[in-house]
Amino acid sequence: MILYSWTALSGSTSDAVVGMGITSNREKARRDAEEPVMSGKAFMAVIEVVRPVMAAHGLSPCYLPTGAAWIGRRDISGTITWRRFFVGEEGADRIDL
Repeated sequence: MILYSWTALSGSTSDAVVGMGITSNREKARRDAEEPVMSGKAFMAVIEVVRPVMAAHGLSPCYLPTGAAWIGRRDISGTITWRRFFVGEEGADRIDL
């Protein structure tokens, strides 16, 4: 099962995360992540493709990123521009976190 985890970030260290969520629908994740960016509460949003897994140390459910993700930022025209990247993969769109 593939899920989409989204996080909207304010850029402030006191309240960095403005909103977050998990959904099975990529378009819903995009719409939900764009809302705080468009309203000005967040300066960027990140959507990651995740899979549900069980943590080995306590068997509690959690989500494991697959490496595929998108960063969304508001551009000068006022719309959100999304850039896809792959964490840990060689190439031009690689971002080391």
